[in-house]
Amino acid sequence: SVATASVLTGVSAIEMTDYKVVDSLYQNAYINGKLNVDSGNQEQTSYNLHLNANAEIVKSTLPYSWDLRFDGNSDFSKGPNKDDKSLNSYNTTAIGHFDKYLNNDDQFFVYGSGDLGYRKNSALDDADDPFVKIGSGAGYGRVYDATALAKALRIVEDLLEYKIIKEDISDKAYVALAAVIDGESQYESKYGFTEYKKYWYEDMEKVLKESGVLDKDSLGAYGIVRINEILDIERVSARKHGWKVRGGFGKILSNYDGVSEDTTVDAEFEYGLPIGHESQFTENLRMSKLLDNDTDTEFSLTNVMTYTYEMADRIDWENNWLFSYQQNDVADDFVSNTLSTGFRYYLANRLSFDTTLSFSKI
Repeated sequence: SVATASVLTGVSAIEMTDYKVVDSLYQNAYINGKLNVDSGNQEQTSYNLHLNANAEIVKSTLPYSWDLRFDGNSDFSKGPNKDDKSLNSYNTTAIGHFDKYLNNDDQFFVYGSGDLGYRKNSALDDADDPFVKIGSGAGYGRVYDATALAKALRIVEDLLEYKIIKEDISDKAYVALAAVIDGESQYESKYGFTEYKKYWYEDMEKVLKESGVLDKDSLGAYGIVRINEILDIERVSARKHGWKVRGGFGKILSNYDGVSEDTTVDAEFEYGLPIGHESQFTENLRMSKLLDNDTDTEFSLTNVMTYTYEMADRIDWENNWLFSYQQNDVADDFVSNTLSTGFRYYLANRLSFDTTLSFSKI
């Protein structure tokens, strides 16, 4: 169904923001690479390799939620002259939060956080000391993961197109179908990796059957195969809605020089807004200020905005703006802006073809 003109083209009046099922698990991972090799008319074969990887996992329940994100960049290179040595550099970060809500139906929570960093400059033989920071504080709000509803909409759209079901389902049935899709990890835990899909698909079929949209008693082999292809081969990008704010204090146990620092005051803001059935806007803002007696103390601000639009079943248009500001009492202020836009075509569940245009100013 790659030739379909658009994804989730509004087959239902339900909105992404209508899905507020709290018990969910979202995980995603990317790895991108670029390699150039040249062995012609030079003293030795030269090369440069760039790798970029990121992974995110978010678990949400009524009493608590937690998230963990990993980002990594690495470069390996060797010049064309015989005296040129191999150079390598890398920069990896991992950020995690644990939010404990005071009451299950409340918006207030207390949190704990941890930051880890590890990096190496290509001009140095050894890596810097690891960066370690812990923090705690309080916050307000919830961010709901509605990706399962986007998958449910995609499934119903496909089944309608192939006339496997005779009409659209109700908003209530969409929520029920999305809740079953969201529960994949529970099915896998209960029935095992090799057996869980038969029970998982059976419960999806049950929702459609109870909605009265099946002409027969079951989806049939073709209907099950189409659902399997959508969930396993196609990819629906993340859908999030809501907002969350945190404020508290942190302690840098070790900076990249291996030295502990004074307490920091920290603030974070997270916001998600699905736009229709095809688009997603997200905003993540982090601020940290070192508390010491220096009038020109250290301060950092990082803001990441993303906009994703699903152009077709396997084609995403992704846009990012990364802004970073760092102030310290040793050197000049550091300001970085990076804008990127690109298309990601999913060849299979674990393979994609990307084309990206990026602008960066420091």
